[in-house]
Amino acid sequence: MSSTPTPPQNYSSVSAPRPAQNHNHKHENHQNSRQRHGNRWSSNPKAAPLAVAGSGRSAVVGSGSSRAAVCSNAAGRNSTGNGSGRGRAVCSSTLSSLYDGRQSRLAPEFSGRRTTRFSAKMHSGMPRVTPNKHAHSDVADEALRCLFKAGNNIAAIDNVLIEYEPKLRKVEDYIYMIKEFGNTCHFLLATKCFDFVIWKQNGRVAKGKLTSTMIGTLGKLGKIDLALRLFESARLEGHGNTVYSFSAMISAYGRNGHFPDAVNLFRSMSSWGIEPNLITYNSLIDAGAKGEVDFNVVVEFYDEMLANGIVPDRLTYNSMLSVCAPKGMWEMAQKLLREMDQKGIVPDVFTYNTYLDTLCKGGQIDLARRVLEEMSSKQVWPNVVTYSTVMDGYAKANLLEDALSLYEEMKLRSIRVDRVSYNTLVGIYAKLGRFDEAIDKCKEMERCGIKTDVVSYNALLSGYGRHGMYDEVRRLFEEMKARNIYPNTLTYSTMIDVYTKGGMFQEAMDVYKEFKMARLEVDVVFYSAIIDTLCKNGLAESSVVLLMAMIEKGIKPNVVTFNSIIDASRQLPTFEYGVHGSSQAVVHPTEQSSSTVIDGAFQIKPGEDRILKMFEQLAAEKAGHIKKDRRGRQDQHCILWLFQKMQELHIKPNVVTFSAILNACSRCNSFEDASKLLDALRLFDNQVYGVTHGLLMGYGEQVWFRAQTLFDELMRMDSSTASAFYNALTDMLWHFGQRRGAELVVIEGRRRNVWKGEWSISCVDLHLMSCGAACAMVHTWLLYLHSTLFEGCQLPKIVNILTGWGKHSKVMGDGTLKKAVEALLNGIGSPFRIAEGNLGRFVSPGDLVTTWLRQPGVFNLLVLSDVLNRSQAAAPSHA
Repeated sequence: MSSTPTPPQNYSSVSAPRPAQNHNHKHENHQNSRQRHGNRWSSNPKAAPLAVAGSGRSAVVGSGSSRAAVCSNAAGRNSTGNGSGRGRAVCSSTLSSLYDGRQSRLAPEFSGRRTTRFSAKMHSGMPRVTPNKHAHSDVADEALRCLFKAGNNIAAIDNVLIEYEPKLRKVEDYIYMIKEFGNTCHFLLATKCFDFVIWKQNGRVAKGKLTSTMIGTLGKLGKIDLALRLFESARLEGHGNTVYSFSAMISAYGRNGHFPDAVNLFRSMSSWGIEPNLITYNSLIDAGAKGEVDFNVVVEFYDEMLANGIVPDRLTYNSMLSVCAPKGMWEMAQKLLREMDQKGIVPDVFTYNTYLDTLCKGGQIDLARRVLEEMSSKQVWPNVVTYSTVMDGYAKANLLEDALSLYEEMKLRSIRVDRVSYNTLVGIYAKLGRFDEAIDKCKEMERCGIKTDVVSYNALLSGYGRHGMYDEVRRLFEEMKARNIYPNTLTYSTMIDVYTKGGMFQEAMDVYKEFKMARLEVDVVFYSAIIDTLCKNGLAESSVVLLMAMIEKGIKPNVVTFNSIIDASRQLPTFEYGVHGSSQAVVHPTEQSSSTVIDGAFQIKPGEDRILKMFEQLAAEKAGHIKKDRRGRQDQHCILWLFQKMQELHIKPNVVTFSAILNACSRCNSFEDASKLLDALRLFDNQVYGVTHGLLMGYGEQVWFRAQTLFDELMRMDSSTASAFYNALTDMLWHFGQRRGAELVVIEGRRRNVWKGEWSISCVDLHLMSCGAACAMVHTWLLYLHSTLFEGCQLPKIVNILTGWGKHSKVMGDGTLKKAVEALLNGIGSPFRIAEGNLGRFVSPGDLVTTWLRQPGVFNLLVLSDVLNRSQAAAPSHA
């Protein structure tokens, strides 16, 4: 467990500063509370019976008319952002119409999650920034300040409540205070205030208002069992059988990840003679957002709401946007905003914050920046969550300096930094290796009354590990435990990641043992993170061990898990296929046969912890105690086996999977082997298969129209994902002699600005490209220089080709891309040579390039044509 966050002062609508909340309540205080209030707030789940009875238009957002028609109101009431309740509106369309229009024929999973990092909800469990605007008297604010000062002192709380009872004249004052206690995570104060006032009310309406408020507060505080118990008792007592109590309980379920329970309770309302209203539907849609259900599930409730004549308001759309955010459905979010605009519903800061989160998760960082700049012109002022969201998006896109610029802008606006922003900054500075500044931010947090927590330490551990500072990693890990900041699952996976990357397998094994002793929940994120680390460090066999271990434990891998292993497939162990691993008579391995092969490679006995045994053997190999013994490699068959497992587990591949498959095709020794891999794609997405296989077969003109749809879809993704697919596709085509096809893809990629490198008469920048893409680009660029000369222009004094020098290569200056380009330039007899003092640049005087390009036969040498040989691998790249 981590230390519980202390709410920053700027979260409260109360003007006076608040003391830091003490979360270590004394045992005797809890005992006193139980004795004075019986079992009302006991969290014993047995005491909770089942609840179900019976069974301004923006250029950035987009312009033009939406296909979703505006709902007409027979009663003449406008569907404004403030509309509430149930009206007689007859809506002429549903949100399903948002799916209309030009649609990609690609499978929806193609654009799915593409990272091993699952973004946590940034403000999960933290107080909201939006002020509590419930109507109340000035005396309520005064009483609230006194109650905060009372802290956890039961007697002091009672004295304040008694003292202010004559002054707090209406039930709205108590509702306001209970809501504020929920916003600031003060469970004791909320329960004391509710218990004090509920028994003094005689009217059912007043009791019902207080009860629904308290149910909502308990849901916000994560006390779902207590919320359910209060809901049941209130219904039995006669004041809880209202649409507001049901709506509050639905919301409480949603906040705590119980969406199916929320739906069941919603469906049971009619059996109690209660019709859902706008608040109910908003609560249910919001529950779907918090439960991260599929968008089409939430659309059904939205459509039902319209069919019942209930007009959506801003909260409805905000909740719909929240459904889009985790999956990065930024285009759908744009359509929702257009529909809001058409209905005259004005977006608020929450609308923009959720939209920005969706854009960042969808990789649309540039668009997010434009939306942020647009907010002020719309009279919607960014707050701390706005900047935290975009800073986090920049950080995840590795635009660290841009994220820091946002922080400076945030300070200029005098926006107080909160816990999430501080932790984001700590992570950015640590990533950059600016550890003094990272530590200064931690100290600044403490001075502001915000204690460093497990998130802060995780960021520091990752940063120090990234820069190979293992002594600091050890020190910080021990320090956080000494401060009673308990490591969580991410902490342990980060530590294992750090040590594995450093080849410190003994230390990684020790951390894993400690993780097991801590009895923390092992989830798909934990396994996926370690599998990704192993694959990136050439330990693909080990990654298969983990894959099989997680399946055996009943943890379903996701597409990210498989992508990591497929991408590292050239190092996977051979399974028992055919005869001597030939490509003929391929037999898919059974779970038992593959398990036997892997377990044999790591000498794993039945019943042993596979992960522990794997680290033990890796550590022993590193120390030289045992000899490394692995079977041969045969990546094609391993990929087929992985695809088979994906099918069995109903896991759909995405764009990263396809990029990995295309990369694997480039490593195949024969056209037939590559075709077998591509055939596996047909099972998942016939559109991607049709384009890639068609281009490989040389059906250029016939398949090019369909390829445009694929390229359009790629443009909706972040630039790194799009360029990775272009690189993989071009590599495969170049490898098998489809040089003209590779050139067409490269020209298309340059037209769409996929690589963003320089292209001019004096320079071409290749170092974000793959080898095949770079070679095709060199030919295209040299032809461009050739045509420039024959148009009468002169080349500059020095002409450059940038490749980078291979800083990630084992031998400095010996990068794969640089070697491929060098071989190509030498093969065509060009005058380019490696620049002195810059291993990543080829240069030539402009007059030498001019003379060479004017030589007879050079033009024909530069014009690419297909040299496909389907019986063997492609010719050398300079052919």
